[in-house]
Order: sequence, then structure tokens, then C-alpha cells
Amino acid sequence: MKHLKLLATASALALATPAMADDVIIGVVVSTTSTYAFVGQPLVNGMRLAADELTAGDGWGGHTVEILYEDNRSERQEAIALITRMAVSEDADIIIGPIASSEAMATGPVAVDLEIPMFTTATSPAVLDAGPWVFKSTETADAYMAPVAEHVVGLAPEDCFLVSIRDNEGYILQRDVFRGILEDGGVTIAGDETVLAADTDFTALSTLIVNSDADCLFVTAPPEQAANIIIQSRQAGLNPDTILASDSGAGSQNYIDAGGSAIEGTFFPASFVADASESAMAFSTAYVDAYDIDPDIWAATGYTMMQTVANAIRNAGDDVNRETLREAMAATRDLPVVMGQGTLTFDENRIPMMGGIVMQIRDGARVLP
Repeated sequence: MKHLKLLATASALALATPAMADDVIIGVVVSTTSTYAFVGQPLVNGMRLAADELTAGDGWGGHTVEILYEDNRSERQEAIALITRMAVSEDADIIIGPIASSEAMATGPVAVDLEIPMFTTATSPAVLDAGPWVFKSTETADAYMAPVAEHVVGLAPEDCFLVSIRDNEGYILQRDVFRGILEDGGVTIAGDETVLAADTDFTALSTLIVNSDADCLFVTAPPEQAANIIIQSRQAGLNPDTILASDSGAGSQNYIDAGGSAIEGTFFPASFVADASESAMAFSTAYVDAYDIDPDIWAATGYTMMQTVANAIRNAGDDVNRETLREAMAATRDLPVVMGQGTLTFDENRIPMMGGIVMQIRDGARVLP
């Protein structure tokens, strides 16, 4: 089986004494094709930008760092195989990836058995139950979905129709958090339907949505699929005044491009706003210069993940290995980042705390509501 393999080698401090530095291998296993490519492509772009900047300065703490990039094609078994190979054959010191909660649930136990730190973008906190070698870059749904749900409650809809992906625990959890807050706020749930990640025909679902005449429609699904559900609902006669809400994927360019005018007004949670801070603005400028496109939340996430790993490498001491990296990752406190409120701290359960913001799609742009 042929995989896309890209190699980036970085020597951060040319004058470092060899005895004081270690060689470090970072294995990146994320989907840059298939279902989760909407995350993987900007994620890798952000990582590469961070790696270039770290290399240009003393970002690796004097260590020589090799980064191996692999595409698991949005397949769980492929992710397991690649992580195993990197840990056993490539002698990687830490893994960044995989993307989805469903993938991380499968690979987490493997990483724990191999005793290698795994830093995933999975949204579900359940991935951390595998053991102390697993870390996540996203806050829990309770933290990042709550502001959006509370904002929708503040708009005073009488009822809301919910759509989620039933074969991905992360999307189910996002639905559960959103639903719970709406119900606590007195909003009636007009419908709660699920689809599969591979589904494309939403004719029957759209009819249910329109016939419910709900004031609000919440869709948590991969960006193109979420946009498709809304488009088909519009075509079926969805009231143009319906409040639209979604997950962080609605902040991706894929959602905007796929949905066009149909997704206008969508509220979504954002952990990254380009002009929220000087560091965020500097990152955005550098990203546009490098890729000729504005960074989305996943680009910022990839950038932050590589910066977080670099911080762990710097703080792991002279002997950088899997155990010292795991300890350094767990000890991350108040690390300056471009996301959220500007700093990242792992709590005692290895869940990051950064703070989130409610955003809205307006005229094809991401803006504060």
C-alpha cells in the first residue's frame, strides 16, 4: 500500500553541544484525504508553518527534530497500522493525530500499549480513558459547545430540530451538550435525527425538518455534509428565518464553499479568531503568505499542536524520550498560543483549557454575531 510520506528535518540550534541535545522524531498521522480531509489539510499546513518558524529560531531547544507525515485516509485501521509502524519501526518519540474521536478511540489503546504519547484532535473526552499517554488538543464539548447553545437560547426559539452523526461519538456528544442546554433553557426539541457519515441523500430528513416548522435547526456533521443537509432543507422549503447552528466545522472554508448562501447566518463555536490578539494576527498573516488562503480553526489547531509538542521537547530535558515527553506534555501550563484566550493549560485529565468564542457566518465570512 502506498502512502504519501513527507519528511521535514529541523535542526534548531546549530551551535548546540551534541552531548546536550537529543534527536527527536515526531510522527504525524492525520487524514488529508477522504472524510476528515477538511480537518487534516489545514491541520498539516498549520503544523508545517509552526515547524518552519521553530526551525528558524531556537524553538526545538537545541534538539534535532525529524517530522514524518502520513495520511490515514480517514480509516481507523489505517491509523492503527501507521501509528504502530511509526512507534515500532520508525522509533518515533511522539504521535500527533489521529483526527476523529472514532479513530482516536481505536488508536488510543495502541499508543498506551506501545507507551508513546499520542496528541489527537478528537473532541470526545472518552479517548483519554485509554491511559496517561493520550492527550487531546480540543476542549470538551461541554466547554466549546455551551456558548453557542446559550447564544441560541438567548434568541428565544420555541423549538429546535437536531441532526447528528450516529457513527462518530464526538458528534453525538456535541449534540447531547447542545440539546441539554436548550432543554434547560426551555426550548422544545422538535426532532432529533441521526445520519451516517457516508450519507448524501437527505430528502426524507429534509421533509421531517421542514414539516416540524422548528424555529431552530442544529446540525453537527462534517462540513460538506452539514452544508448539504441545510441546502436540501432549503430546497424542501425551510423557513428563511430559521436559526442555524452547528459545531466548529462550520468555521471551515469547506462549509462556507459547500453551503454558499444556504448556510448564511450559521452560529458556531470558534477557538480561533484571526484578529483576537497580536499573535493570532501574526499567525494569520504568515499563513496567508504561505498558503494564499485565510487560516481556519484547524490551521490554528495544527499550528498550536506543533507549538505544544515543541514546548514539551524544550522542557523534557537533555534526555528526550517518550516518558519525558509524556511528563512534559502533562505539565503544560499557560503556554502562549494563537487560539482561544491566548494560553493553553492541560488540566489533571489532560484536557486543554483555552476558552472559546461564538462566531457567525455572514456574507461568506466568519464574524462576531
